[in-house]
Amino acid sequence: MTEPKKLVRVLTTEVPGGYELVIEADDGRVIRVVATSRQIEALARQFTKLVDDEEQAGG
Repeated sequence: MTEPKKLVRVLTTEVPGGYELVIEADDGRVIRVVATSRQIEALARQFTKLVDDEEQAGG
């Protein structure tokens, strides 16, 4: 498995059947992903939980 890259930017665009996410890493690599509304909602829940957990831990 490769080393994780730092996130530089995420752009989102609505496309037929869902959303396109364009993710750019600090090394210039760009990844395009298409996700359904349900997948985006699941990601949002995961991110919210991460932030909530961090805030509760005093971070």
